Amino acid sequence: MEKVYSNKAKNHRKSNAESPKLRDDDVPDTIDNADESLSNLDHDQISTAIDCFIDELSTDDKTTSPELPDIVDTFVKIVESNIKAYNNIQSGIRFAKITKEDELFMEAIKRLSKLKIALGEFPNSASFNTIKQVLQLAIVLIEDEFRAILQDSNAPSETITKGAEPEWYNHDDFPGYSKENVILMNKIASVMIPAGYQYECCLAYSEIRKDELDDQIKRFEFDKVSMEDVHKSKWVSLEPDITRWVKLTNHCSRVLFVEERKLGETVFSEHLPVFTGMFINLIRGITTSLLEFPTTVAIEKPKAKRLFKFLDIYESIRDLSVAIEESDSSDVKLEEYCNLKSEISVVGDTIGEVVVNMFNDLKQTISNDNNKTTVQGAVHPLTRYVMGYVKCAFDDYHNTLEHIFRKHVENEASSNMENSSLSQQLLDVIELLDANLETKSTSYKDPSLRYIFLMNNNRFVLQLVKETNEMKQVIGDNWCRRKSSDVRNYHKSYQRETWTKLLQWLTQEGIQVHGKPSRRVLKDRFKNFNAMFDEIHKTQSTWVVSDQQLLSEMRVSINAVVSPAYRSFIGRYKSQFEGSKSIDKYIKYQPEDIESLIETLFEGTEKVETQLNGIQALSTVKQTTGAFKNLLKTYKNVGLMKM
Repeated sequence: MEKVYSNKAKNHRKSNAESPKLRDDDVPDTIDNADESLSNLDHDQISTAIDCFIDELSTDDKTTSPELPDIVDTFVKIVESNIKAYNNIQSGIRFAKITKEDELFMEAIKRLSKLKIALGEFPNSASFNTIKQVLQLAIVLIEDEFRAILQDSNAPSETITKGAEPEWYNHDDFPGYSKENVILMNKIASVMIPAGYQYECCLAYSEIRKDELDDQIKRFEFDKVSMEDVHKSKWVSLEPDITRWVKLTNHCSRVLFVEERKLGETVFSEHLPVFTGMFINLIRGITTSLLEFPTTVAIEKPKAKRLFKFLDIYESIRDLSVAIEESDSSDVKLEEYCNLKSEISVVGDTIGEVVVNMFNDLKQTISNDNNKTTVQGAVHPLTRYVMGYVKCAFDDYHNTLEHIFRKHVENEASSNMENSSLSQQLLDVIELLDANLETKSTSYKDPSLRYIFLMNNNRFVLQLVKETNEMKQVIGDNWCRRKSSDVRNYHKSYQRETWTKLLQWLTQEGIQVHGKPSRRVLKDRFKNFNAMFDEIHKTQSTWVVSDQQLLSEMRVSINAVVSPAYRSFIGRYKSQFEGSKSIDKYIKYQPEDIESLIETLFEGTEKVETQLNGIQALSTVKQTTGAFKNLLKTYKNVGLMKM
C-alpha cells in the first residue's frame, strides 16, 4: 500500500501546546464539507443498513457477485468525504477533541473494513476496488495521525548528571503521553489491526517508540567499554562507568520498561498478544546492549576492594531479570522472552562467581597480611578494614550475598547444620582474622600489652557484630557469647600480668619483724610500689582503648583492685613515716592520686600528658599541705607555738 505521510519529519517532536491552535470555526465539519445531499442523510440508518448488508453477505451463497444496494455507494461517499475533510486539518490534532463525528468516522472505517472482507471473494469487482481504495485512504489518514501523536511525547531531555545518585526513580521521567492521546491511539490501533493493517500499525509504533527509548538511554551519556579499554584502564577510571551503567540499568528496569509496558498494554488493550511480541522486540536491543558491559568488566581481576561495585552490578542484573519476567504476562511463554531471560541469567551467574572470588580474595588478603607494625595495643588497621568491609556488605547487600553464596558456593556444612552459606563465609573471615591477630600479638614483648591488643581487637569485632542486626542474626548468639568470654579472659590475663604483680608490694607478708612493722621493709615496699606503678603508668598511659565502654570497665576494675589495697596499706603504715623529712620519698601518692592516674590510662600520649600535669600539680599541693601540718604539730609540742 502506498503510504501518504505528512511533511512532518519522522523524528520531529512537536507538542500539542506548540501546534497552531484552530478556532472551532476553522475546523472543517465533516458533514458540512460533504455534498449537501450527503449531509442531510441519517447516519444511524445508514450504519444500520450497512451492518445488515454485511450480515447478509456472510450467509449468502458466494458463487456469484452480489448486487450492492445504493446505500453502500452512499456510505462509501460519506467516508471519502470525511477523509477529504480530515486531510485539511494538520496531523496530530485531527481528533484532538474526539467529538461525536470523530467517533462516527472511526466506526465507519471499521464498517468499511468489514465490507472489504465480506466482498473479498470477488476481488475483481468494481465495488470491491472502490471500497479497498477508500479504506486505504482512511488507513493512511489515521496511520499518519497515529505517527504524529506518537512523535508528540512529553519526553524528558535533560542529561542525567554523571555524579548524581538518585535515591528513588521517578516514573514521570518517561516519554509518555496525555491521557487523551493514549485513548486516541487505542482507538486508532483498534481500527487498524482488525482492518488487516497490523503490520503498518506495529511498525509505526515500534519505530517511534524505539527512537523515544533510545533518546532516553542517551541522556545517561554512557559509552560502551571494550575489553581492550578495560585492560588499558585503571580501576579508578572504570568506577564512574559502573556507576553510570547501574543508574541506567536501574532506570530501564524500574521506569522505562515498566512504563513502556503499561503504555503499550493500554494502547493495544484489545490486542495484547500483538503488543507482547512487539514489546519484547523493543526491549531486547536495549537489554542486550546493557549486558555487554558487565560481561566486559567481569574479566577484571577479582580484588576484594571491588566487591561493592560488582554487587551493584549483580543487583541491577537481577532487577532487570525481574522486570523482564513481569513483562511476560502471557499464558504461553514466548521463545523470545525465554531466550532473553536466559541471556540475562548467564551474565548474572558470571557476576555472581566474580563476587564469590572477590570474597575469597578478602580471605587471602587476611591470611597474607604479615605487617608487624605495632599499634600500642589499639585496634589494628586490618581489623578495622575487614570488619568495616563486612559490615558494609551486610548493611547494604545482606540478602544479595546470601543468594549468591547459596547459589554459587557448595557448602557441605550448611546442608547438615543451621549455618547458611553466608554465615559460614562470615565465620571463615572472622576465624582468619582471629588467627592473624593472634600472630600479630606475638610482636608485643610486654604480655600486658599483648592482652590489651587482643582484648581491643576482639571487643571491636564483637561490638560491630552485635550492632549490625543482619550480621548478628546470621552468626548467632552462641558465637557472641563465646567471643564475649574471650574478651573477658584477655581482660583477666591482663590484670594478672599487670596489677596482681603490683599488689604483691602491698601484702602483709614479711612486714612484721619481732612483732613490729619494719621501717626498712616498708621503705622497700613503698619504693618498689612507686617504681612499678610509675613504670606501668608511663607505659600504659600511652596505650589506647578506643571503645569507651571497655575503657570505663577496665578503669573501674583496676581501681576496684588497686585503690582499696593501696588505701588500706597507706592507712595502716603511714604513721611509720610521719615527722620524717623523707615521707614524700616513700609515700609519693595519696590514694586519690592513684585513682586519678588510673583514670588517665589507655588514652594515648597527648591527652595523658595534659592530665598528668594537672594531677602532679594537685599532688604537690596536697603533700606540701600535709608536711606543713606536721611541722606545726612539732612546733607546738616543743612549745615554740602557742595555740
